[in-house]
Amino acid sequence: MKLFLRLCLFTGFMFASLVKLGAQCTVSNIVIQNVTVTGSTGSTCTVRFDVSFNILNNNGNKYIFIHAWLLADYPNYFKCVDGQTTLNGAIHAPESGDLGNEFLNIGINNNEPTPSIITTYPPDPTVPMTTVGSVERQTLPDGSANIILKGVVTTLPVACGTPVVVVADLWSSQSAFAQVAHCVNCGIMYSAGYLSASGFVNCANLSYNATLTNNTSTSISGFYRIYADVNFDGYFTPAIDTVIRDTTAFTVGASSSISINGSVPSANINQDLFLVVTQTSGSASGASRVFVLPSTDCIPLPVAFRTFTVDRVNMSAVQLRWETATEVNNRGFAVQRNLGSNIWQTVGFVNSQAPGGNSSSRISYSFTDLNTHKGISQYRLRQVDLDNKARYSEVRAVRGEGQSSRTIVYPNPSGNGQVNVVFDSQHGTRNVYLTDSYGRLVGKWESVKGNTIEISNLKDGLYTIRIILRETGNQSVEKILVNAH
Repeated sequence: MKLFLRLCLFTGFMFASLVKLGAQCTVSNIVIQNVTVTGSTGSTCTVRFDVSFNILNNNGNKYIFIHAWLLADYPNYFKCVDGQTTLNGAIHAPESGDLGNEFLNIGINNNEPTPSIITTYPPDPTVPMTTVGSVERQTLPDGSANIILKGVVTTLPVACGTPVVVVADLWSSQSAFAQVAHCVNCGIMYSAGYLSASGFVNCANLSYNATLTNNTSTSISGFYRIYADVNFDGYFTPAIDTVIRDTTAFTVGASSSISINGSVPSANINQDLFLVVTQTSGSASGASRVFVLPSTDCIPLPVAFRTFTVDRVNMSAVQLRWETATEVNNRGFAVQRNLGSNIWQTVGFVNSQAPGGNSSSRISYSFTDLNTHKGISQYRLRQVDLDNKARYSEVRAVRGEGQSSRTIVYPNPSGNGQVNVVFDSQHGTRNVYLTDSYGRLVGKWESVKGNTIEISNLKDGLYTIRIILRETGNQSVEKILVNAH
């Protein structure tokens, strides 16, 4: 089912990604979406929305809490600087007098096989808790947890449609009664009412068209990215969803609009797109929001992949694993391998497990390839319909037995301006930056999942590629030489 947003006070927001702020947790990719206005007065606006975020999946995060204020009411209890608390030692959990005029208090008991919503605030029972319909926890490929809160209902002390800046604190505790804040992520800003967007994806010609509107009397600058909802779940998850347009700057004048359009890769047909906009000017600088561009329905999508991984299990065998979310008219999957000559060879075929080739449930597959190649091997799946039409999956790469576990760039030097980058692991999410010999940024890829990217159209010269693993902050640097003449 396609999810549509009502463009009222909120339209959906993504908080800025957060770095590691304590020994027990890393919190990132806080996203608010699927927002609707459920009530209003002349001075208040009641909204219902879903919120999700990623956090380390360990015993240190037994209890998780979120508080939010309008910017003018933010008490800065944690003495926040650049998203980090400056308080030292044991930090007592905030109580009613510390929180002040907050309009949202959410508590999660994460110390159970299935998390639950806390209805009484342990540090101070007089603090009112916000209504939440349900909570889910999903383990991501990098081992962290994605927490999804559905049906959050709260009332803001402003009229619907008023441009405002909201500030939030997110903290967790491992103490028995959540009396101490062990991990603090604070001063997280997002905006509402400044920008609105509308648009859609035309799957017939694989294009998208959107209009971004400035609802204020002051010019707004920023940048946007566009992601595809690859697993069709209706939730923007940066660690899973695919970037189809990277960082693009924009400026929209006072009370004006700009058009955003582009093409959609064939692999993303029928998928909704997420337009993620970040402001870089004005009082809401640094705040982000997420707009959904719903896709029209074209031919039934043959297969929706949830996951696809490739691992070397020993010196002579490589194992492929993949999961499908849906299958329509699917005959099966040809497993194809490329040993570096850019020649794809079919090494096996796996029949669909879906009855009659049709399924709306998750199905898991695996295939073991006898592979003794000592260099880089690339794999992809050629999905074949019952009528013999075919489509390809994303490409995954694996090392040869004994190859050092480090970033590999090949060919290097490059004779045609094209190189492949294989990361040291399939797991985790990366930001990748490419600079030329003068230090100028010439390429940028963020929220990269999987273990390989392809860089094309490089001019002659020496380049530096810097890779940052977002979960840990670890960095690696490689040099690339292009000599096409």
